[in-house]
Amino acid sequence: MVMQTMRMVALGERPAELVLKNVRYLNVFTKELLCGDIAIQNGVVAGIGTYDGTSSLDLKRRVVVPGFIDAHLHIESSMVTPVQFCHEVLPWGTTTLIADPHEVANVGGLQAIRFFLSQAAQAICNIRYMLPSCVPATKLDDNGATISAADLLSLSGHEHVLGLGEVMDYRGVLDGDVDVYQKLEAFQSRPIDGHAPMLSGRELQAYRLSGIVTDHETSTEDEVLDRLRCGMFIHIREGSAAKNLETIVAAILKHRLPFDRFGFCTDDKHVSDIRREGHISYHIKKAIQMGIPPEEAYCMASRYPAGCYGLSRLGAIAPGCQADLVVLDDYEAVQIHSVYRKGKLYTPPGRTENRLSMDIGPFRSVNPGVLTPARLKLTADHTPQPVIRVVPGQLVTKCEQAVLPQKNGEFTPNDQYQKIAVLERHRATGRTGVCAITGFSVRGAIGSTVAHDSHNLIVIGDNDADMLRAAEELVRVQGGYTLVRDGRVLATLELPIYGLITGAPPCEAQDKVDEMLEIARSMGIPSAFDPFATMSFLSLPVIPEIKLTSRGVVFP
Repeated sequence: MVMQTMRMVALGERPAELVLKNVRYLNVFTKELLCGDIAIQNGVVAGIGTYDGTSSLDLKRRVVVPGFIDAHLHIESSMVTPVQFCHEVLPWGTTTLIADPHEVANVGGLQAIRFFLSQAAQAICNIRYMLPSCVPATKLDDNGATISAADLLSLSGHEHVLGLGEVMDYRGVLDGDVDVYQKLEAFQSRPIDGHAPMLSGRELQAYRLSGIVTDHETSTEDEVLDRLRCGMFIHIREGSAAKNLETIVAAILKHRLPFDRFGFCTDDKHVSDIRREGHISYHIKKAIQMGIPPEEAYCMASRYPAGCYGLSRLGAIAPGCQADLVVLDDYEAVQIHSVYRKGKLYTPPGRTENRLSMDIGPFRSVNPGVLTPARLKLTADHTPQPVIRVVPGQLVTKCEQAVLPQKNGEFTPNDQYQKIAVLERHRATGRTGVCAITGFSVRGAIGSTVAHDSHNLIVIGDNDADMLRAAEELVRVQGGYTLVRDGRVLATLELPIYGLITGAPPCEAQDKVDEMLEIARSMGIPSAFDPFATMSFLSLPVIPEIKLTSRGVVFP
């Protein structure tokens, strides 16, 4: 009878549950701003024209656009749960999240994925998961779990599962790794996300041939053209650490590229940045400012990614589409008046209501073994050694060779060269990688258990004592961020759920992060980058040019 009721509403034979009257709405199919009433029934757009409703609201000619889609993100990188995260992004117009939980999966395996699936059922946004393809991400690191093709297939029928997550092991794809291809073949009829930084030519074509349809690691004009020519859909990333929007949009405009091959994504964005800048709304605004026509910018945030992922009932304002709507006070400036999800007006929870109540015990995961000064030692002589150079605003790093300062054959950090160490933290193996880093100066030490993708314990500092103290503090709280100077813990953000997530309301996490950023600046960390977001990628061995894992220096 639901369809019969919908039919009667569409024909005007009975009033709709809700009618948004006197609106201008974006038709994403014709790229027109049209006038009319939007009739909503059972959370779905029943019709557009002249309608009466049991409840109606005059929007006074405000523009209404489809709810925004974040086409690729890792919710856990916000440090809050999926349920909590939705309350951060929905006010900014994001109604759909296409999320890859490979961060928690690399720590907690299938248990962690099931926890995220249970969260999706409670969330106020539409969450669709791309199942993690690379757990572990590579053989160059130590993570907390292994997930096989059979494991993924056991979850593939879940209502919140969309496809296969980013295939970071591009080397495995190119080398014909059996495990990688078992996963690829299992999801050939579903969307498969890519992760292909710096791939080109025949290697890129072989990567695309495997069934991978998207890429969010595009960061240069040449990469934009290469991927489009291979038939890939490009996610334009603008997150807390990686910012590629300006480069990609400039390429789109320069070459007059088709807009419908692009969508927007954040990948990793902290709550504090979302609250300050916005979410996908920020991408839209910036794209319009750079010269993308507003109607195309809104389609890149809705219809185009929905089409890429086969979400036919999302990303448009049309009969039969889910009533995920963003009401705007200013169309070009992306000033949001209100947001509807499934036809319901969003009302934010109170400051302390959004708290997770649960037993943290099952999520304990920080077990680096015995912490001794010996684990942080790095021998040095007059021979040049590899040094990681941080590149502000990018996930890529540069490799330099330098003769390090030393005393009695041991590296002694100074203002130019600091020490970075990655300690395996899942199984107490004692494995530790140590090397020098430049461009990331700190007086004291900074530590974190957020270290993509294996999430081992990472510390950077100018002396071993503070670095060791930071590691001890992270074990004590079972994960998070910490700042140490002169042997004293200055501040710690506790992330006890898999060492990645807080159970506290996002506002509390944001307040703590803001406080710690101020302290970090006072410790000499440059203002050119977010130190926590930046350091979380310094151990990611699938992004060039040099990284450090618990097994030592690697060159992706």
